[in-house]
Amino acid sequence: MTTAFAQIDAAYAAFAQQHNIPGIVAGIVQDGRLVHVTALGLADVAAKRPTTSATAFRIASMTKSITALAILSLRDQGRLALDAPLAQYVPQFAAVPPPTKDSPPVTVRHLLSHVAGFVTDDPWGDRMLGMTPGALDALMAVGKLFARAPGLAFEYSNLGYALLGRVLTNVSGEPYQAFVHRTVLQPLGMTRTTFDAFEAAHDDFAWGHRFDEGKWSRERLEPDGEVGAMGGLATTASDYARYVAFLLDAWPARDDPESGPLRRSTVREMSLFHAPPFLPDAVDGRAPAASAYGYGLVNSADAKIGRRVHHSGGLPGYGSHMLLLPESKIGIFAFGNRTYAPMSRITIAIAETVHALQPPRAPATPSPWLKRAVEAVVAAYAAGRIEVAQAVFAENLLLDMPARLRNVELAALKQRLGEGRLESIVPIHALDGCFTMICANGRLRGKITLSPDAEPGIQDLTLTVQMA
Repeated sequence: MTTAFAQIDAAYAAFAQQHNIPGIVAGIVQDGRLVHVTALGLADVAAKRPTTSATAFRIASMTKSITALAILSLRDQGRLALDAPLAQYVPQFAAVPPPTKDSPPVTVRHLLSHVAGFVTDDPWGDRMLGMTPGALDALMAVGKLFARAPGLAFEYSNLGYALLGRVLTNVSGEPYQAFVHRTVLQPLGMTRTTFDAFEAAHDDFAWGHRFDEGKWSRERLEPDGEVGAMGGLATTASDYARYVAFLLDAWPARDDPESGPLRRSTVREMSLFHAPPFLPDAVDGRAPAASAYGYGLVNSADAKIGRRVHHSGGLPGYGSHMLLLPESKIGIFAFGNRTYAPMSRITIAIAETVHALQPPRAPATPSPWLKRAVEAVVAAYAAGRIEVAQAVFAENLLLDMPARLRNVELAALKQRLGEGRLESIVPIHALDGCFTMICANGRLRGKITLSPDAEPGIQDLTLTVQMA
């Protein structure tokens, strides 16, 4: 991987030059550890201070998944319900008039998945990090919050996550910053991760920059405040790698003891589709992946690298992106210190590079029920009679397609393909899978779905020909 890491560093350097980004810190997490860090450019242009692997960056909306985790920790403890009205936890919201008389109440779940009906508020929200509690109360009292009724459509709302911060404060009985630190950051050993950017700036810190009329200048450093739950965290590569490793450890579902601050099932829940799907903009000619928002994470189906779970971040002075490949146990993240630096353009390319270098995964082992069903169908093909496999049929199979028609199908297949033997079984899960037979004149491919009976039987069987 040494050569690959050098190529990755070069790709980040070219990207920084192309997009005029003063400094970048990026990391690759694999199998639970930080395996590579890229650090290049300047953390402070005026002082000509270089970035290092320990330089802290603000990560903007990549904060949202951590806020979502904190909310889910309260849910897991039975201290709040996701479908409860927001006003139950934020009493001031009870006075907010709904957009229509038939609107449902805004719930915590609506806020987590950006379907509360609030107007999209980038870039307004990015300048609101330091809002006071009183100012948020005033916004609820007099603001024009809604674009549409709750529950109808995905519309990205920083205000929604700011209100989740208020929920955390009210339900936990402590400031949301302290609650997040105690329940998520501290258990993961994220000692240099903080909502207080001014505190982080006393150490190795990347100042946010803008470039106007050929000159660099520092962006205003937004203070910590009531809205920081939507995007206020600052962190380092080593700290953030701990968080990425924790998220990746949630896959696959398994019987191992729990070891993280929240259950693995809760992490996996964050990445499920909880909002209507959308098509993001194409990146560098790449076809957009079908995507949907979960709780603080986006889930996308990617033709090149499979399923990816991700989130970007942008603030005045900063751009960031994180990307997880759950099936490969790989995480990629990148921080830049220029306003809205488009880091997702490079993380996807890096993920493709790292994914391509992975050795082929060992095939999954079929469940005993699936193996038994496939072997019975192979025997039926050899005999030319579907009844040979009848012991592994669910009650519906021969009612849906009588045995005489199945036998006609077997005879036609065997006439085209000739004798065959089982080549492989590829399980989709314990009760579903595909198999391939090598035959004299081509291949026979089968798809089997088993029933949920005490002894699962074949409820659906499809056979197709792949000629040589």
